[in-house]
Amino acid sequence: MDLAYVSGAVKVFKKPVVLSFEYAKEDTTVETKEGPVSCKTGDAILTGTQGERWPIQRSKFDSTYDVVGEGQCAKKKIEVLALQMDVQFTVNVSWSKDPLVGKPGDWLVQYGKGDCGVVSQEIFAETYARV
Repeated sequence: MDLAYVSGAVKVFKKPVVLSFEYAKEDTTVETKEGPVSCKTGDAILTGTQGERWPIQRSKFDSTYDVVGEGQCAKKKIEVLALQMDVQFTVNVSWSKDPLVGKPGDWLVQYGKGDCGVVSQEIFAETYARV
């Protein structure tokens, strides 16, 4: 689904909230709020404002986050599309074999064509702003 063509989708950006991160020392699976996600050695594993964890491919991390200190990063100001969902939903992502599961009220965030994620309602309100 391309949110550019979906009524109700809004342009947002992630606030430059400082998060902690580490690089994966081996291939592993990270338990995220939306389900298990695989990551490879060298990928970044981020910890969010409410203790939630998620992996991100190293090349994508390097292009979308600024390292602001030892083990600390902040998202670059990049506009994306988002849609608040009113039903439970699943998202198949290119970077994991396991789908992510969102609850009613969670946000479907489109980072790029074919690249989506799930952000809980509470975390979205705390870490995203409308353009």
